[in-house]
Amino acid sequence: MGRIYSHLLYLVALFGATAFTPLAAQDMAYPVPPHNPNQLFYLQRPPNANTLIYELNLENGVLNKKQPIHVYWICYAKKGQIEELTDIQRKYAYGIRTTPIDENSYECYLSAYKKLKLYLKEGDDKRYHIYATVNNKQLMVNRIFIAVNGGTLFKPNIDYVELTGIDLTSGQLVDEKISL
Repeated sequence: MGRIYSHLLYLVALFGATAFTPLAAQDMAYPVPPHNPNQLFYLQRPPNANTLIYELNLENGVLNKKQPIHVYWICYAKKGQIEELTDIQRKYAYGIRTTPIDENSYECYLSAYKKLKLYLKEGDDKRYHIYATVNNKQLMVNRIFIAVNGGTLFKPNIDYVELTGIDLTSGQLVDEKISL
């Protein structure tokens, strides 16, 4: 019973307490968050336009080495106010886990999907960025989209995860999908 309850909490944290209706990425206009120099990337998904922001966790201009990334919501469906993640959301869905690699880089993954490895490290511009390898392309990630197409609260149909970012080889903005 405990395992079923944990799974339920995970799904509520991931998608909210609403039923799912088919909604593809192109069916909804998702907002682009305002410029934030500390933003690493943002994450969006149905059933609404609320957006998760993943930004550097700085204290007096210095990176917090224990928790280098701060995650919060911009609640566009509620007039755009900012809200922190709940403990359940942080632990089971949208939180980000980090492991130091060296002094200035970290291996990261989203709580809900450990298979997608992200890397926080300094770029050539001396600023931190998130990097990932998707479909044999190395990207500097700026957006992640989770495409949900129907299903239920307990079993959403996730068609794919799409990462948008700069292809480090070509310098072009690209979208790369991971089918699940």
